[in-house]
Amino acid sequence: MSTTSAPAQPRFTVVFLLGVAHCGSTLLGRTLGMHSQVHCVGELLRVAEALEAKLPCGCGAQLRDCPHWAPRLPGLEKATKLDYERFDRALLEGLAIRAGKSIAFDLSKTRAWRLARRWRDERVGFVHLVRDSRGVMSSTVRAGTELDRPLSKHVKWSKRLVKFARKNPQRCHSLFYEDLCTDPRAELARLCAFLGIAFEPAVLRPADAVHHFVHSSASGYLKGSNEIALDERWRRELTADQIEAIEKKMRKIPELAERYLAVTAR
Repeated sequence: MSTTSAPAQPRFTVVFLLGVAHCGSTLLGRTLGMHSQVHCVGELLRVAEALEAKLPCGCGAQLRDCPHWAPRLPGLEKATKLDYERFDRALLEGLAIRAGKSIAFDLSKTRAWRLARRWRDERVGFVHLVRDSRGVMSSTVRAGTELDRPLSKHVKWSKRLVKFARKNPQRCHSLFYEDLCTDPRAELARLCAFLGIAFEPAVLRPADAVHHFVHSSASGYLKGSNEIALDERWRRELTADQIEAIEKKMRKIPELAERYLAVTAR
C-alpha cells in the first residue's frame, strides 16, 4: 500500500493507549512508533515506578543511562516531580517536538484513563486496545500468578474502558489485538486515518528501529522480529476450568462476549 494523503496537521497532538495489562500495547507502540510523525514514549505516566524498580528502557539501558531519556529526565523531574497527575498536554507535546515528531503516544493504559476523566482537550485522543480475556489471563497465569484476583481486576478495568470508548467515539478509536495481528496493514491504516496522519509502510517493520519505551514490557515474544503474529498460547496453556472461569466473566461485558464467545451476554 502506498502512503495515503492526510491533513497537514494531525487530528491529535497527544494520544493515550487505553487497555488492560497484557493487551498488546507494546506491539502497538512498536508499530505506530515507526511512523515519521509519532513519538512513542512507552508508559511515561509510570516513569517514577520504572525508576524505583530499575526497569530498563526498551533499548535495554537503565533510564538514567539511556541516550534518549538521560537528557530528558531532569526536565521531567523539575516540571512534575515525576507525579503523573502533574503531566499535561504541553509537556508531552514538548517531548514529541524535541524528537522531531507531531504526536506523543503514551502506552500507560489504566493510568491514562485516570487522566482522561479530566483531560477533555480536543487535541488529546485515545486508542482503546481490546484483547481476548483468555489471552490476557494466560499471560498472568504464565507469570505464576493465581487467576482469581487478576481476573476480577481485569473485568473491572475492561468495563471502565469499554464504557469510556462507548461514550467518546469522536476521541477514542477502538482496536482489537487479534485484528491488528491478522491484518496489520488494514488496522494500522484505519488507526492512522483516525489520527489524521498518512499511513506509512514503515509501521509494518517494528524491529527496524530501537524503541525507547519507559516501563517497557519484559516479554521477549517476537520483540526482535518484524513478524506481527497472533499470540494465542492460551489455547494450549489454560486448563478447561480456567477457560470456563474466564468466559463466565467475559459474558458480563457484552462487547467481549459478542466478539469472542459463541453466545452473547444477557
